[in-house]
Amino acid sequence: MATWEDVGRIAARLPETGPGTAWNRPAWLVRGKWFVVDREPRPDAVDPVTGERMTDLIVLHVPDQETKQALAADDSGYFLTTPHFARARMILVHLDAIPVDELAEVVVDSWLVRAPRRLAREYLRRLEEEGPE
Repeated sequence: MATWEDVGRIAARLPETGPGTAWNRPAWLVRGKWFVVDREPRPDAVDPVTGERMTDLIVLHVPDQETKQALAADDSGYFLTTPHFARARMILVHLDAIPVDELAEVVVDSWLVRAPRRLAREYLRRLEEEGPE
């Protein structure tokens, strides 16, 4: 499935992005604002089978709580939230579970949430003009 290197390939294709840090962790930023962070293993996210802290999680922004709840309720098992993120418009993603094409969708969506509005509109306009690949 997906890796942090896949995250980098996806993020690097987005306008005005670059690698950086957030929360003292590797991240990708757009104009200095992070839109994806490699989350450190924490006690609030454990593997239900092994009980070990999950080491394969990234944090992404979502546009609203409704989107977050829909993703967290998805049966795919790609997404989760924890009490730590209860009020935040952020979702955790299992990198080792999500296919790269679906990862690309949620990384771009997170970028769209964090990018300046004009930059996001220009990106979407360019995509529309180029049409499907």
